[in-house]
Amino acid sequence: MPWATSVVVALLGLTVGHYLRGWLASGAYRRDGDVVRRRGAPRWVRPVAAVLPALAWWQLCAHDRAPLAVVVVPLAWLMVALAAIDLDVHRLPDAVQLPLYPVLAVALSAVAVITGDGASLLRSVAACAVVLAVGALLWLTAPRQGLGLGDVKLAGLLAAVLAQLGWSQVLLGLWAGFALGGVAAAALLVTRRAGRRDHLALGPPLMLGSLLGVLVG
Repeated sequence: MPWATSVVVALLGLTVGHYLRGWLASGAYRRDGDVVRRRGAPRWVRPVAAVLPALAWWQLCAHDRAPLAVVVVPLAWLMVALAAIDLDVHRLPDAVQLPLYPVLAVALSAVAVITGDGASLLRSVAACAVVLAVGALLWLTAPRQGLGLGDVKLAGLLAAVLAQLGWSQVLLGLWAGFALGGVAAAALLVTRRAGRRDHLALGPPLMLGSLLGVLVG
């Protein structure tokens, strides 16, 4: 019963969120030169770490994608931490993101072995490569205030996971992420909480858009 195991995931998320808040409050991810936008850890970390992974687990298990759900839930917890970091210092640390690439490659390979679905693994590799290539091109040609290299690396990770569900989920998830980022940027500009030249945190909208891709998929 997906709802019962989803409750377990939510309870685990509360515990994980507690430790994430402690780590975020330490500011260990900050480095010299960072513009710090808050003190301590945001209160939303615990409830988000409980609710969003539980929703993803419920949706995937309801559609017989339990092996993928086992990969997505811990990844979602890491995304919560990355979102909090990005909102604080407007940076997505390589120390967190880069190790995720080989870890995710091993995890999705294990999913392919368990499910016997090698096509999904190839689709993930292709989607990741395409998104990284397009993202790098945009980073080189677009204004630096809009898209950072950290955002490109994040998009590659998210694309690899979304591709397990299909190309339409890759397109939906990333499109929704950029659309949400545009709405957030417009709201900040209208309320004068940010200027046209300010760098905005694109990571959280990308993550929310990808979650939408999972839930719809």
